[in-house]
Amino acid sequence: MKKFSYTLVSLLSVSFFAFTANAQSDNNSANHNVAITIPEVALLDIESSTSTSAVTLAAKHSGEAGDPISFTGVSNSDLWLNYSSIVSTTNTARKITAQLTGAVPAGVQLKVVAGSSTTGGGTRGTAAASGVVLSATPQDLINGIGSSYTDNGANKGHQLTYSLSLVDDANYANLRFDQTNTVQVTYTIINQ
Repeated sequence: MKKFSYTLVSLLSVSFFAFTANAQSDNNSANHNVAITIPEVALLDIESSTSTSAVTLAAKHSGEAGDPISFTGVSNSDLWLNYSSIVSTTNTARKITAQLTGAVPAGVQLKVVAGSSTTGGGTRGTAAASGVVLSATPQDLINGIGSSYTDNGANKGHQLTYSLSLVDDANYANLRFDQTNTVQVTYTIINQ
C-alpha cells in the first residue's frame, strides 16, 4: 500500500508542476525589450543659390583720378551652410569654425558673416554677430549647436556673406591689377 500511495503522490506532483509551468508561460500579456540606438552625427556642407560654390570678389574704382580702389559693397551672399548634429550626453554642444588657406593681398581682409538659421529644428547654433575675419587660424563662426538640423539646400541653414575691406593703406603699394589671389575657406564642425 505504501508503494501505491507514493506513486500516486509522485504522479500528482508531476502533473501539478507541469500545470504550474504552463500557467506561468502563457498569460493574457507578454513583453520583451527593444534596444533603441541613435547615431552620433556631425555633418556639414555648403550649398549654392547659383550653379557654383566659387565666390568672386572684385574691388572697384570710381573712375576719378586720385581715388583709391574701393571694397565698399564688394560682397557675395550666394552660399548657405547646412549641418546635421546629434550630440552625446557628455559633449552637448558643437561649433563651426572657419579657416583660410592661402593669402589675401597684403592690407586686405576677407570676412565672412553667417546669418541666423530659420529652417530646420533642434538646437541650432548662434552665429558670431559681426562675423569673423578669415585667417590661417580657425575662427569660431557658429557656437552652441546641439542636436539639430538646418534642412538641406540653398536658402536653408545659415546664409554666408563674404566681404573684402582695405585695412592697411601702408600696403596699398603692394596691390597689383594682374594679381589674383585664390584662397580656400574650410568650415569644420567640432565639439565645443
